This record gives sequence, C-alpha cells and structure tokens, in this order.
Amino acid sequence: MSNRIRELSNLIKNSNRIIILTGAGISTDSGLPDFRSDNGFWKSNKPIYFNDFIKSEQSRILSWKRNIELNKLLEEINPNEGHRFVSKLLDLNEDNFLVTQNIDGLHQRVFKKNTNIIEIHGNATSAKCLECKKEYSLKIFHDAVRNDEPIPACHDCSGLIKVATISFGQPMNADDLSDARNLTAGCDLFLVLGSSLVVQPVASLPKIALENNAKLAIINNDETPYDGLADIVINEKINEVIAKINLD
Repeated sequence: MSNRIRELSNLIKNSNRIIILTGAGISTDSGLPDFRSDNGFWKSNKPIYFNDFIKSEQSRILSWKRNIELNKLLEEINPNEGHRFVSKLLDLNEDNFLVTQNIDGLHQRVFKKNTNIIEIHGNATSAKCLECKKEYSLKIFHDAVRNDEPIPACHDCSGLIKVATISFGQPMNADDLSDARNLTAGCDLFLVLGSSLVVQPVASLPKIALENNAKLAIINNDETPYDGLADIVINEKINEVIAKINLD
C-alpha cells in the first residue's frame, strides 16, 4: 500500500484541479452509520417519497419528526480526520472542488474559508421552500411538530417548506448536477473518498473524469464498480490511509 500512497501523494501535489467526491464512508468514523447499512437510518425508517410529502400532511409531519431524530444524532457527533483532510485539499488550490453525497453537514463544520462544495443530495441541517427556494432554520419547524402546531408555510410565497435534502423521487438540483459534471470534465484528478459509486447520477462522474483524461483514485473500504478502471485503488479505511498521505 505504501507505493500507492506515495503515488497518490504525488498526484495530489501535481494536479491543477482536484475534484473530491465523498460518500457515507467518510462519516462512519464520526459515528454515523451508512444510511443503507444494517444499523443505518433507512433500516428502521421507511423512506418518505417526495410525492407523499407533497400530497399528505401526515407524511410531512413524519418527515419532520425523522429530521428531529436525525439532527439529535448529528449534534452528538463531530467531524473526523477525513473531513479535515478534504478541507486541506480544498485549501491547496482555489480550483479544487468537493462534491459530496452526504447530507450530514460535517464537511462544513471544519471549513473556514472553503466555499467550493456541491451538496448533491442536499443538507439535513437546514430547510428550504420548495417554491421560491428561500432557506430557513430548522428550529421553527421542529418546534411546531413538537407542540402539535401547524407546520409553517413560506413567509414569502406561502409554499411548502421541506428539509433541504433530495428525497426519494424528488428531482435533483439541475444546476448542482450540471456544475458537478462540468467541474469533473475539467479536472486533473478525481478522488473518491468513501463512496460505493453505485448511486446515480453521481456514480457517472468518475466515467466523465476518465473520458476527459483525468486520473481516478479511489479510497473506499469496499470494492467499487470503477476499481478496474482507476489509476489508484486503496480498499482500506479512509482515516488509516490519509494519515500516511504527505501533502507537504
């Protein structure tokens, strides 16, 4: 593994634009299980589909109750060395960019000046109007649910407000997806940290990188469909690998 780590260190140092893709595997060392794992969130909480949220007040209330429970967990955990490593990578070059599949907000908790991030699946620590896209704090909605009060509508347009994540059946943000694809097409190195690379459309990004002659490096505990195409593959725990990467 030492040779692959040296090679990866050199790739990072010599790249003009790095696109980092992070998935659930980067947050497991913080104590947040993969949502689809045996002890993950979806094992005990059946997903609420977007159309059900739109049509049913009962589904909306259940969605907010689940968000309350999820945020209780998020308040108890902290970013780990993987999140700090990504922040360092972004600091290396203003053209480096993070695309994350995670909705936990842990990356932002270690960022100081970094704004180069696309949360492709949204963020569970904030809310957004489905009509005018105005952003809201979660507190007023959590309080309403706890007190069995009506869930507030948008102050500006009276639209439905939802946790700012992409639910099952909800269209993704077209601008975010377009930006992620364009950034990937222009990168020198596409670095995957903790993603299984099976969830579309994000799973197509490594293919775009390879088609545009970028190097592909994958650090993931388990094998991925792209392992046979990647320049560097390290199937180990992220934090054990990054501790040996030299960025100096």
